[in-house]
Amino acid sequence: MAITTFDTHKFVRLLELAGVPLEQAEVQAEVLTEAFMVNLESLVTKEYLESRLTAKFAEQDARIDTRFAEQDARIATRFAKQDARIDTRFAEQKAFMDSAFAHIDSRFRFHSWTQAIIVAAVIMPYLERLAALLRN
Repeated sequence: MAITTFDTHKFVRLLELAGVPLEQAEVQAEVLTEAFMVNLESLVTKEYLESRLTAKFAEQDARIDTRFAEQDARIATRFAKQDARIDTRFAEQKAFMDSAFAHIDSRFRFHSWTQAIIVAAVIMPYLERLAALLRN
C-alpha cells in the first residue's frame, strides 16, 4: 500500500515524546516530507503501468499482424506464380496432345480410305461375277 499523506504534526509530537528537541523534530519531519514527495512523484501507478503495457502489446500485435500479412502476400505471390507455371505447362501439354491426336486422326482417315479402296478393288470383281450369275 502506497503512502499518500504524511502527518508531520503527529511525527513531531512522537519525536518530542521520545526526547528529541522541537527544532530537530520539525527539521526531521520536513526532510521526511520532502523525501516522501520525491518518491511519490516518481511512483508508477497501476493504471499508468497497465495503460503502457496495453499500448506496448498493441504495438507488438500490430507489428506481428503486419509481418503475417507480408508473409501471406509473399506466399500468395509464390503460389500464383506456381499456378501460372502449371497452367502454362498444362496448356503446352494439351496443345501437344491435340496436335498428336490430329496427326493420328488424319493418318487414320488416310488408312481408312486406303483400306476402302483395296476392299473395293478386291471385292468388285467378285460382286460383278455374282451379279452376272444372278442375271443369268
